[in-house]
Amino acid sequence: LKDNKITPTKQRVDIAMLIFDKNQHFTASDLITLASKSSLHISQATIYNTLCLFEQKGILKTIDLQNDRKFYDTNLSLHHHIYNMTTKILTDVDDDQIEFSKLPDLPSNLELEKTEVLIKVKNKS
Repeated sequence: LKDNKITPTKQRVDIAMLIFDKNQHFTASDLITLASKSSLHISQATIYNTLCLFEQKGILKTIDLQNDRKFYDTNLSLHHHIYNMTTKILTDVDDDQIEFSKLPDLPSNLELEKTEVLIKVKNKS
């Protein structure tokens, strides 16, 4: 946290320990449940504020699925996602698994920074 100029309060350290032990996707609700199961007494407001701070500092990425869900992602490398709308599970797809043959023309004052693909799927009925 100090490397990213975040004051390491007890609650921030506890939250960081829960989420940064591995690459994972989770929602704020998932984290609230995990904190409770871990007997950590952290308010929902503190969890939301901390997630927002971690995102602002660039140590946590968000995948916003609009009305469906907002996921947080600890994997900051360039990669893509498959979202199963039936199971509500988000899965990483390595960057080398997707190839672009054509991109739209960009206005002359813009340059491409990165491309990310979100593939939505559902279970067959």
